[in-house]
Amino acid sequence: MLDLSAVLNTFHRCHIAVVGDLMLDEYLWGHIERISPEAPVPILNVIRRSSTLGGAGNVVENLRTLGVAVTTFGVVGRDDTGQQVCELLRAHGADVAGVICDPQRKSTRKARLMSMEHGQQVFRLDEESTFTLDNHVEENMIGMIRGMNNGIQAIVCSDYLKGVLSDRVLESTFAVARKRGIRSIVAPKDISPEKYRGAHILMPNARELLQLSGKKPNGDAVSKESLANAAGGLIEKLSLEALIVTRGSEGMSLFENSERGLRRIDIPTTARSVYDVTGAGDTAIAAFAAAVASGSDLETGAHLANVTAGIKVGKRGTASVSLDEIRQSLKT
Repeated sequence: MLDLSAVLNTFHRCHIAVVGDLMLDEYLWGHIERISPEAPVPILNVIRRSSTLGGAGNVVENLRTLGVAVTTFGVVGRDDTGQQVCELLRAHGADVAGVICDPQRKSTRKARLMSMEHGQQVFRLDEESTFTLDNHVEENMIGMIRGMNNGIQAIVCSDYLKGVLSDRVLESTFAVARKRGIRSIVAPKDISPEKYRGAHILMPNARELLQLSGKKPNGDAVSKESLANAAGGLIEKLSLEALIVTRGSEGMSLFENSERGLRRIDIPTTARSVYDVTGAGDTAIAAFAAAVASGSDLETGAHLANVTAGIKVGKRGTASVSLDEIRQSLKT
């Protein structure tokens, strides 16, 4: 394993493509002082609101915070939400030339109503389209992916089942990665493993891994044996290079396909406190992809992802983690 601090110093030379479902996370903060006379529900008097990137956009933001150059591929609707998503991507310095505007779609927006008294979410409103891209938009997306910058060193596919990562889009993305000799890293949400055939690395949580393996999760706890069986079976079935499983309070596990068989490394969590796990997977895959793009081995990337995710869960919402925060965490 390489020195993690030294790896951080190489991120400014890295360039990663992010392909996936772009979203807008909106937070409306207010006070709850009375119950509505119209129905037995609380009234939230909104004081302030803020918007951040969600989904694949959160991966982009995390990569940009780490100093990595990013080219974004995705689809938004011709609406205010889509415009906000593109403006936020540009504000973070991401290349949005690969973002298609589809007037037939509604951009994904998740509005969270937050109580200032309780410091927690009381309601969520979702607006989105989840149908698969039509043929014309899909062909445009595939064409842009095939023509992506030759300097890109890794591809992250962020799947939130909103219809952008169709079978053909993923197949074309994996083909481009293999042709160019770079890794494709996927955050999977679908329960169909065949959708991800051709990828180099999958990064699911423990529950998603079991679902991909055709096993029904039994509560939140997953035994080490079940985890190993599911990971080994999926690596063999899809001919994967590796699987990284995020395991919440138990940290992460790296399963790597080696000449000596399945290599497993368990990494305990570094989180000192868990405040909000929202977006932790996006933060982890961004840090791992940045390490991979820099030329680091997978074990180094997994350790760095674990440290970064441990910092993120101590923050509220889809917050990103800075290089200075990672350096400070490594010192302590």
